[in-house]
Order: sequence, then structure tokens, then C-alpha cells
Amino acid sequence: MAACDTHTTPALSPASNLSASADRRSQAAAIRTALDEAAAGINAFHSQVLSAVIAMKEQGLHRSEFGFSALRDLLLSQFDFTYNTAGSIAAIARLSGKFQILAKAATTGTARIDQVAYAVRQLDQTPAMRLFARTPFRTPVPSPFDPDILCATPEAMVAQYCAHASFKDLRRHLDELWASIAEETELFDELGEQSLQRLELTETGNGIWHLEGTLSEATGRLLDKYLKTACPPPRQEDTEAGSEDDSEGLLPAQANRNAEALHQLLAGYGSSPQAATRHGHTATLDLVVDIETLQGKETGRLPLLEGQPISVARARLLACEAGVIPSVFNYTTGEAVELGRAMRLPNASLRRKLELEQPEGCAWHGCDRPVAWTEAHHIQHWADGGVTAAENLILLCRFHHGRIHTTGWSVEKTGPGQAIITHHDGHEPALSAPGASRCGCSDWRTDTDMDTENQGSDWDVFPTGLYRSEWSESMKPELDGMAEAIDRDRALQAMRAAKARCREKFRAPSPPSPIPVLGCPSRQTAGGKRRKGNNHHAAQPDPQEGSGPSACPGQETNPCQHPPIAAGLNQDRIRQGSRRTTGPCHYLVVAARLNLDTL
Repeated sequence: MAACDTHTTPALSPASNLSASADRRSQAAAIRTALDEAAAGINAFHSQVLSAVIAMKEQGLHRSEFGFSALRDLLLSQFDFTYNTAGSIAAIARLSGKFQILAKAATTGTARIDQVAYAVRQLDQTPAMRLFARTPFRTPVPSPFDPDILCATPEAMVAQYCAHASFKDLRRHLDELWASIAEETELFDELGEQSLQRLELTETGNGIWHLEGTLSEATGRLLDKYLKTACPPPRQEDTEAGSEDDSEGLLPAQANRNAEALHQLLAGYGSSPQAATRHGHTATLDLVVDIETLQGKETGRLPLLEGQPISVARARLLACEAGVIPSVFNYTTGEAVELGRAMRLPNASLRRKLELEQPEGCAWHGCDRPVAWTEAHHIQHWADGGVTAAENLILLCRFHHGRIHTTGWSVEKTGPGQAIITHHDGHEPALSAPGASRCGCSDWRTDTDMDTENQGSDWDVFPTGLYRSEWSESMKPELDGMAEAIDRDRALQAMRAAKARCREKFRAPSPPSPIPVLGCPSRQTAGGKRRKGNNHHAAQPDPQEGSGPSACPGQETNPCQHPPIAAGLNQDRIRQGSRRTTGPCHYLVVAARLNLDTL
């Protein structure tokens, strides 16, 4: 029995289980320590490399000594850095002069270089963002991670997020920074997007239709939401089944699924009696904002569209009339403010009344958008106490509706379907006063005045009438490219028109009415009879006879040497001319006149 016991594994006692667990915990602790030391060492090396690269960049050694203008290319070609590491180090070094606090956080090892690199790239996107990042707060703001640390500028606050927050939290903080300074920038972005968007549907002739277009951010978001709703993402088992044999999986490609989803939307939802009409407004996007923020008060909170922060200016535009469900909260009481559709959007009868009063469509002077494409604009915003009544509503197309939500625009309704739209540079009009749009200031201009002033600055490049002063910074490259292409097309059309005018001006005059050709007299015989044969010009001249007028036909021995004139003319007229011709002089005069007419 003892020998048998030596060959069997005894069951572990509770003490043995505790011993095994302690061993696993100690191993995990050892691994954690090793990884922490390795991560600290790697970050320390990255900090040293970044300090060296910044010093090299400040002295210009990367150009003079290494022959590289791009720091990332230098690190990749001359040293054995990975692509991501080289890109992060190069980005921080390139922008170290603009964002010294973030660069210091990276060089001292306080924050990782990938976090800092992402932050400096985001802050360097626009001049407004760069200026805002370095503008001091009115009073220093304590760090959310350490109340004892006070951040004097937004850049210092971003450095705290780089040092202590996850990448997700850092990205959200930067998005909130952008939304807090965006204000009208987002509205101008949308104006540029609407001017660039296009949609072309072409039948190819083989039963297939070609759809090509460029959509604005709002339109693209709506379409994307529709597609995802109609065609949900693939199930996990479908994805795994498709990856086992490297095939396309059980579901078709994403682009094909989107096309099928679009078909289902058009064929199913579009024909359903429950589908909302154009102004029934089945909302598909969710806007979350509190009433005080929407009124423009400084609450420190930002509106959220589908969970993403947006500016207050854009939220006011979306809440005015758009495919959005506004979820408005009262943060004082913690309750949701119920805003029914009757309070915010005109009902069917009120909408019909507005369309009957304004049958020509958009109230903007010269706008050709039909009334079916217009939106009801509250002259006094509903969030500011404006009522949803005909006296406080005017119909505008989506583009001009967005324009008058930017600074300086005012609308005064003067009658049913009639309004005066004006712009005021440098100040906001007092909308509460009667006749506020006609304030009498020197910079008071109507919508017609504004269009006239901007005609020489690409006003007519885009169908919407986008002013160059409304070109947002982020959309400027695309707008410039489109404007240059349109200018080239116009120049080519002008050149073709000028050529056509020149051709018309210097075109040879129309030939005059046909003149009877005085043909060469037929050779007469001595007896006065006409020589037989009509093709007497085909006869070859006698080399012994002279050529020229002295050898003119009339001599019986020599056939006419002159070529046939205007052979296409009626032979009877030639014969008539021949009978009237008595000598070579008439022949030469007629030939000269015909040659001049044909030049």
C-alpha cells in the first residue's frame, strides 16, 4: 500500500490551493513589475529621442547636416524607428514652438508621445484652434485629475488629459474644445458643404443606374442613419463563418448592402402609408440640449447631436426646423422640458397658410428654390419665447435659412409672405424693436445689396450664391478647387464664343447671284456654221501656234486654249453667253470677276 501511494498524486489540500494561488499572484506581480519598468524605459527613451529631435530641428541640422526637410523621413531612413513612433516624434518636434506646454510634457516623460502627438495635430488644424489653445482663461482652472494643479490655458488642460486620461477621454475633450469655439464656423462649414454637394443619377442603358454624388455632412449623416437602420450590421456568427475560409462571408460586401438598403428604403418605407411626409418630420437624429444653453447663456454645457458635441449656434439652427428630435432639459429641476411639435413646428394647416402666402418659394430675393423645399424660420427664435404663428414665421430654403442664423442677419416680416432681410456689419440688430432691420446704421444692407456687392467675388460660382466671406477655413481647399474648375470652364466658353464672333465678322461674303458666263466663242467654220462637238475645250493647242490673246478662238485652225469657266453652271446659259461673245475680251473680264468672287 505504501509503494502504491508513492506512485499516485495526492489530492491538493486547501493549503496547497492557497500556495498555488500565491504563486500565480507572485508571477503576475513580477510580470507587472517587468512591464512597468519596460514601459517606463521605453517612454524615457522616447523622451530623450524627442529632445534630441527638437534640438536638431531648432538648429536646422536635419537640413544642413542630414539633407532632409521632413523629420519623419529622416527618422525612418536613417534610424530604425517604427513608422508610428517616427510620425509621433516628428509631429511633436515640428509643432514644439507653437505648443511648448505639450512638448514639455512629452520631453519630460509626463505624457506619452502618441497622446501628445494626437493632441498637437488636433490643435494645429485651424488658426482659431491654435489661438484658442494658447489664450489664458479668465481665471485658472483646476485640473480634473489633481485639484492642486491649476491650468492657465486650454493647452495646459489638454496636457493634463494627455498625462492622466485615456485616449478616448482625450479625444472627447478635444472635440468639446472645438465645439466650444466653433459657433458660426460650423454654420459656415455647412454653407460650403451645401454649395459643394451634388447628386447625379444616370441610366447606363443596360438596366443599371449610376449614382454619383457628394453629400454635405448633415445629408450624409441622415443617409447613413437610414442605411444602418434598414440593413443592420452582420451577426457575429456570419462574420466568423466568412473569415474561416477567407471568403466574402455570408453577407454581400458593404457597398452592395448599402445599395440594397437604399432600395428597401425607397420601395418599402417610401411607399408606406405610415411614412412621414416632407413636413410631417419623422425625426431621425437626436439633439440633446438644455433650455438655458439653447438660449445662449453660459452654462458650461454643450448640445449633443447623436451623442457628439456641437456648437450652440448649430443647435439653434437644427432646433428651428430640421429632421431632429429636440430633447431639452431643465438642469435646475432635473426634468425634461416637453416641447411638443405644435409648439416648435408649424402644423399642416399653418404650413399650408404660409405656402399660400408665399407661393414663389424662398423669401430671399432672387432665390429660385420652390416652396416645397423651404423651411419655416422663426423670426424670433422659439427658444427665446417666439411663438409658432404666421406673424413670426417666414419660409426660407435650407441654404438661406442657415445663412441668416449667422451673425448680423435680421428678418422683418412686413406682410403675408413678405419680409425684409438685412445684414449689419459689426453689430447685432435689436430684433425686439419694431423695424429693427431698418436700423439706419451705415452698414445696413438688404439681401439684394449683399448679392450685388458680392457679384465680383465668386457669388455666381456656386448655385447657392455662397459669398467668399462665408468660405469656412476647413472647406476652402475644396471650394477653391471647384471655383477654379468653374472659372476654367467659363474661360473656355468665352474663348469659343469670341472665336465664333470673329469667324462671323470676317467670314467671306455670300457669293452674289450667278452671273451669265460669257463663254468662249465657238469656233466657226468658214461657211459660218458651228463646229461639231461640244467639248471643243478638250482639244490640245497646236504647238506651232502662239498662246494668249492672239491665239484666241476665232481662228479656224486652232481650238480654244482657255480652260472651261464655271463648269457647274447651266450649259444653256454658257451657250447663251457663247452666242453673245464676239471676242476674247469679254471672256477675260468674266474670268477675272469670277476669280474675285471666289476669294
